[in-house]
Amino acid sequence: MSSGFMGKKLNMFLLMIIILILLGMLGASVYYQNTLKNKKNELETTASRLSICEQNLSLTTEVLSNTLKNLNSTETDIRKYDTLYEQKAAELEKKKTELTSTQAELTRTTVLMESYKKSIDQANNKIIELNRTISSLNSQVNSLNRQVDNLKEDVKCLVDNDGDSTCLI
Repeated sequence: MSSGFMGKKLNMFLLMIIILILLGMLGASVYYQNTLKNKKNELETTASRLSICEQNLSLTTEVLSNTLKNLNSTETDIRKYDTLYEQKAAELEKKKTELTSTQAELTRTTVLMESYKKSIDQANNKIIELNRTISSLNSQVNSLNRQVDNLKEDVKCLVDNDGDSTCLI
């Protein structure tokens, strides 16, 4: 009997251990199944996020590419404007030099014009003075011509009247 009791208890003990092991394996498999399901969900969520990130990266790359094109275009425009600015600055300096030269020439011409104006005013004054002198001399000539005419008449009268002094009155 002792071997029957032991055999029963041992079989029971083995059966309990097997049941415990099976329950442990069942619990572990349920636990790992839930963990695997959670990991699968996390993986799907991460894959979805990765897809969104890839789309965002693609859009950002496209925006960056367009921005680089615009930047290159802007840089080209800046170079054009720099060149244009340098040309206009050189033209401005040339015009300033021309303006300075023209102003100097204008000053010389103005001084010369003032000198000529003074000379013309002096000449006009001299002409006026000479015209007065001419008028005075013309008056004297006319007066002398009248005297000559009067004297000619007197001489003619004297010659016609044979020296009679009645003509001289």
